[in-house]
Amino acid sequence: MPRSSEPALVVFLGLAAAALAAPGKGPAPAAPTLGKLTYVERQVEQAGDAGAWSPVKEGAPLRIGSRVRTGTDGVARLELPWMAVTVGPSAAVSFPDDDLLSAVLEQGRLGLIAETRDILKVVTGEAEVRGRGRAVVRREGQRTLVTALAGRFTVEGAGKVVVLGPGKGTVVADKQAPTAAADAPEPPQALKPGTDPLYTIPGTPVSLQAAAKRAQNQIEVLPVGSEVVLLQRDVGAPPWRIDIPWPGAFRWRVSARDRRGLEGTPSADGLIAVDRP
Repeated sequence: MPRSSEPALVVFLGLAAAALAAPGKGPAPAAPTLGKLTYVERQVEQAGDAGAWSPVKEGAPLRIGSRVRTGTDGVARLELPWMAVTVGPSAAVSFPDDDLLSAVLEQGRLGLIAETRDILKVVTGEAEVRGRGRAVVRREGQRTLVTALAGRFTVEGAGKVVVLGPGKGTVVADKQAPTAAADAPEPPQALKPGTDPLYTIPGTPVSLQAAAKRAQNQIEVLPVGSEVVLLQRDVGAPPWRIDIPWPGAFRWRVSARDRRGLEGTPSADGLIAVDRP
């Protein structure tokens, strides 16, 4: 070997020896588990801190630092030890690795259920929501809309706080205080199908009707005996059409939205039975 190569060889051997002597580094520990995704319908994706988005399956862990987003017809249910979160279509929510645990709603709709302990703080660009019971939080553009369906919730924006009891709602615009607690829209009546079930087969579009006074509404489909929302849609005036692709016994309900977009308490249930042909 030419003499001019000897210094380079010495450096290479030194680096190799140092690499062999240094203790090996294992993979970075996973972030603490916050809960899991117990229901996933259609397009639902998850990403870690600064990670790429990838499709997620039911049963996947929900970790601190993760983000979840849904497609235009996607729905996800996130279950934590003390609360459940339904993520509606076209929504994005994250759980940052901060000193105080919170959920950051970037866009879309969250349905919250926490009847034994306070919810973790829900943060948007305009507001912070805390409380116990059942609530709906929406973020549309630079507005946050909150309705308490049951229990008691506080909504803070621009240093001001509004307290919401059942059936009350508020709207928080960018850099403004929450509006005074006001009655949320009344639930629609006279659902068809109602308590007399409609029988159909999977994949057959079902027509839904109600005496709805508002031009904007929101419908949900759930299994009988369960609070898991399987389908959720923002819709206009009735009638509406949905396709339930699974066999089983289901209930549906509708909530009105006022001219501001504030969502009201849901209607009584209508029943749909889907059986194989």
